[in-house]
Amino acid sequence: MTDSTTALRGAIADFIARHELSSRRFGAAALGDPGFVAGLARGRSPFLSTVDRVLVFMGAEPAGPRFRREVEAFLAVTGIKASVFGLEAAGNTAFVSRLRAGRSLRLSTADRARAWMGRNASAAERRAIGDAVSGRIPFPSNTLEGADGMIDTLYMNGREAAAFLGLSPRTLDRYRVNGEGPAFHKFGNRVRYARADLEAWASTRRRTSTSDPGEARRASAR
Repeated sequence: MTDSTTALRGAIADFIARHELSSRRFGAAALGDPGFVAGLARGRSPFLSTVDRVLVFMGAEPAGPRFRREVEAFLAVTGIKASVFGLEAAGNTAFVSRLRAGRSLRLSTADRARAWMGRNASAAERRAIGDAVSGRIPFPSNTLEGADGMIDTLYMNGREAAAFLGLSPRTLDRYRVNGEGPAFHKFGNRVRYARADLEAWASTRRRTSTSDPGEARRASAR
């Protein structure tokens, strides 16, 4: 079982205890999968997109966007080619291109790649990577945004925002058209989401039971 899986199990256990839920009820509420927690206990490694849905349900920061930023910062700081990184860190030369295309991956694979990055970066490089990921310095230029040159940690593109919320990019696109989703910004032709707006929208979807209509519906009924 990977370190991240162990940490996830601990976070879920704490949440279940605080909210007095059974593991099956938690899985059903977070994912529609009553057996999710039991699967983790048996050593199942979930997809990162699934982990993000669970984390968002618990009110925590999703892991996927940060992992993608770590990979991009590592490549920019160390100068290691994406194909070499993919082959050595994840056993697949197309690993980075698939990650950039929005493909999900197993949590155990992310842990393996993160451990490889830790072994193959100097202390100074690790500090620079950490500063870039945290937003203390501008994000390196060869990132998910391509020619933009920088990612502002306060704003996300559609793919990053969808991952943050645990949704598919197509679902978020539909919400933007029909007005059901979070507020967004237009910078020229580019759509960007502020993290604060995503968190505010996510809070309106919070439920305490399957019969709870949520804050948005309660407000509209007043």
